[in-house]
Formats: sequence, C-alpha cells, structure tokens
Amino acid sequence: MSEMPSERRVIRLFPDYSRDWPLWENSTPTWDVGYTTTPAMYGLSEDLTTSIAAWNEFWEAHFDDADGWDSVEARDQWGAAGEEIARRLSDEVANFADVKYEPWPLRGPIRRA
Repeated sequence: MSEMPSERRVIRLFPDYSRDWPLWENSTPTWDVGYTTTPAMYGLSEDLTTSIAAWNEFWEAHFDDADGWDSVEARDQWGAAGEEIARRLSDEVANFADVKYEPWPLRGPIRRA
C-alpha cells in the first residue's frame, strides 16, 4: 500500500498592517505552519528576503487604508515590484508550494491633495 501524496502548499503573498512579512499560509493536515509565515520558514534566498522586506516597507510608506495611495506612480511601482516578487517566490518554492499573489491595495484610491 502506498502513502497518500503530501498536499501541495499554497503561500499567499499580500501586505497587512503591522506585519513584518506579507507571507501567509493556511495550515493543512500535512503542513502545520500557523497562518503568518516568514522567509526563513521557506528557506528563501537573502536577495528575495530583502526584496520582500523593501516591497512591504514601500507599501507601508505609501498606502493608507483610509486615504489610499499617495500617488499613481507609487501604486504602479508597488504593483510591478509585487508581480516580480511573486514570480521569484514561485521559482524559489516550486518544489513544494504554489504562490497566490493577492495585491488588494492596487484597488485602493489615490489620495487627493
């Protein structure tokens, strides 16, 4: 009798207030990871870890939940960087997980001066 294959993990990539890392994963019977995760939990490269931190910090500096983005340029820059991070993250975890990129702040308004 063969063992059941392990359930493939799904890493969710999205920012949230007061979180150092925009990485999330729902635990499964196979992977009990909690909900909030870190780059170290996935063995991510130092370069990708630095990029994720900068992407999250940029969001914190330029997006406000009540007022939105401080500029169209900031929103577009963050969105493009997020797509690249999602691609790189997918490459680094391809052996054990899929990545679900959820850039909800891109729908946010632009602050009016």
